Amino acid sequence: MRQFSIYAARSSALATATRRLTPNAIAGATLVSGSRLATKSAVSAPITSSGPVVYAGFARCYSTESSQTTDASVEKHEFKAETKKLLHIVAHSLYSQREVFVRELISNSSDALEKLRHLQATSQDASTDAPLEVSISVDENAKTITFFDSGIGMTADELKDNLGTIARSGSKAYIEKMKDGAETKDMANTIVGQFGVGFYSAFMVGDKIAVYTRSATPGSAGYCWESDGLGSYTLSKAEDVPVGTKIVISVKDDAKEFLEKGKLEEVIKKYSNFVGFPISVNGEKVNTVEALWTKDKNSITDEDHTNFYQFVSNAWDNPMYHLVYKADGPISIRSILYAPTRNPEAAGFERVKPGVSLYSRKVLIMPNAPGLLPEWLRFVQGVVDSEDLPLNLSRELLQNGPVILRLKSIITSRIIKWLQEEAKRDSGKYDEFYKTFGTFIKEGTCQDAANQKEISKLLRFETSSKEAGQLISLDEYVERMPSEQEHIYYFCTPNRTVGVESPYYEPFKQHGAEVLFLHHTLDEFVMGRLFEFKGKRLVSVDSKEANSVLEKWNKAAQAESPESTGTVLTTEQANELTAWLLTNMGSSIKEVKVAERYMTYPAIVTDFESPSVRRMMKMMAGDSEVSMPMSPCNVEINPRDSVITGLYELKNKDEELARKIAQQLFDNALIAAGILDDPRSMLKRLNEILAKAVM
Repeated sequence: MRQFSIYAARSSALATATRRLTPNAIAGATLVSGSRLATKSAVSAPITSSGPVVYAGFARCYSTESSQTTDASVEKHEFKAETKKLLHIVAHSLYSQREVFVRELISNSSDALEKLRHLQATSQDASTDAPLEVSISVDENAKTITFFDSGIGMTADELKDNLGTIARSGSKAYIEKMKDGAETKDMANTIVGQFGVGFYSAFMVGDKIAVYTRSATPGSAGYCWESDGLGSYTLSKAEDVPVGTKIVISVKDDAKEFLEKGKLEEVIKKYSNFVGFPISVNGEKVNTVEALWTKDKNSITDEDHTNFYQFVSNAWDNPMYHLVYKADGPISIRSILYAPTRNPEAAGFERVKPGVSLYSRKVLIMPNAPGLLPEWLRFVQGVVDSEDLPLNLSRELLQNGPVILRLKSIITSRIIKWLQEEAKRDSGKYDEFYKTFGTFIKEGTCQDAANQKEISKLLRFETSSKEAGQLISLDEYVERMPSEQEHIYYFCTPNRTVGVESPYYEPFKQHGAEVLFLHHTLDEFVMGRLFEFKGKRLVSVDSKEANSVLEKWNKAAQAESPESTGTVLTTEQANELTAWLLTNMGSSIKEVKVAERYMTYPAIVTDFESPSVRRMMKMMAGDSEVSMPMSPCNVEINPRDSVITGLYELKNKDEELARKIAQQLFDNALIAAGILDDPRSMLKRLNEILAKAVM
């Protein structure tokens, strides 16, 4: 980086300046040399003092007590339309974090460099050929931070307009001027600055600021602008100032952490790492990672994607999927997004933060931006950059307006479409992705009503028609449904084995109907919120809605079943037994009746409370070990089963034993339904039945 000193000592100029001062003034003068502001005892005095200030290379002096100066070239001005109170707000209240002053000043420097590049590209005169870069230097002894850019610089009038009036945006005016010509539109869109107050964020960490600048327009003079942020500033001519702008901040005692080189580098990498010009701190380049989302997607290699993903996500795994998405309407979007390989939440860690950061023209506006994407997409990593963001004055707080909502809608829809495309491209790879991140997809199905229809296409489930572990989509299920089938059937069970052996699944198996096996806690809520898919109702095989289907299917099947052989209760016997069971089976029974479905079990319960709902109620009660009261349910018995026919005979011979067996049948049915809270409650009764059996 080209080293320079805009205050290089010139003995003749210093002598001239000294001759202009009275002996008393010289005695109280402060010498400023190089990029440091020096006192007589140490190089840490403020830029202004009660006496005159002598610069090595040029001289100027003024009094803070009066607008009169001993140097006619020094002008003192009050800020045009602002008050001391407003300056205080800018310096102390407008920004939520003081570190953003680095971002603001670098953004201003980037604008200045972009303006100069445009000036040079259009063959207009520019009195500089210096490299386009931002140089930052830190001097812990002098307690100063210096920002220099070799950009377009400013004239005296521009200093007054851009720095003398808070909330006036030089960049904004420049954009409006440039947009008058079609050929300069692209250049205008690269200007970062939106508001003039960004410069004044430096007062959050500094009590004095000096700006040295010279315009790139040939023949322009150098100027020095200084202020303590208390309502006024001084402006004077300065010698030996190169084209560009140099800002010297005298750092407050409570902001010393920014005098550490490592701290500045950390802030730069956080906010300004992708600015399109080199940024160095004390001669070492900081922004070494390229803004990958601005490149053509075909020019980005897999290695580029891996390196960038690991940088933005602070992760060590490789991305499973990547998407480079750009759009110019209805709003400008440049983005690069990644789906990780591993899920931190699956390992029991806390809920992860949103993974996508929001940028405007390669400058970070909000890291891990909440609200940019729905909560269920928090696993997605990457960057979204839009020049159309309606930022407030601090650049960091977003207005909750139509542009942001539109941006959220567009990006969310594109991510869903992207995952759908990946699933079609390689279903096996997507199945692996779903096993890792399926919980997020299910969460989205429940929460994101606006996108529920499309999100549901991303769901995957095990099915009775495939081997354990193999997944299918709802689309695949519907495609192979028989024409006469009206519903999509599913079954929520702890695991596949329980589902296959359940009495609720066996009539569907007997009929040859495909059933989805759902094993996750969220699955029942997902199906309840989804309700239907492509016009097909989602029906649980143990639900009341399934009964009418089973009655139609199984009338013929029951008569032909091998289990039909042997003793079968007559209608009168069945009525007699169901009436006895209603009074002896248990208190949580509404009705006992003969089953009109195919079944090989002696009894089942129907019209019962969902196991998932019961678990949730127990969690809300604050103690998962507490037994919840049983809601009344119905019992259906199999009149062909040997246990039921034997029970009919036993109730007249040994009613006490028959009552215990009836109660055991009820508990067995509750276990099969998944709604018996604690099976240990039946052990005593079960042992008594066994004792009777072996006597």
